[in-house]
Amino acid sequence: MLTITAFGVVALTLHRELLRGDRTAVGLACFVGLYWTARVLVDAFYFSPRDWPKGRMFVVGHILLTSLFSVLATTYLGLAVWHLWLKSGAE
Repeated sequence: MLTITAFGVVALTLHRELLRGDRTAVGLACFVGLYWTARVLVDAFYFSPRDWPKGRMFVVGHILLTSLFSVLATTYLGLAVWHLWLKSGAE
């Protein structure tokens, strides 16, 4: 829980550096994006759906959380790709 909270605090306090493409910020974006990608993959391939709580509300909650994690992974990795390849290629 502290790791996830730290990711949020860092993103809120260093958003300008992330958008500017500072080297450390891009490295952090790669790390956070890989973290969320690993979280989605572990959920998809390691945990069994039969271990999940039953009920429509839990299924919808699981889908929404997985979607959120996927968006976070895509956002952070997309930012890193933009700075490392797309933006640097345009200069």
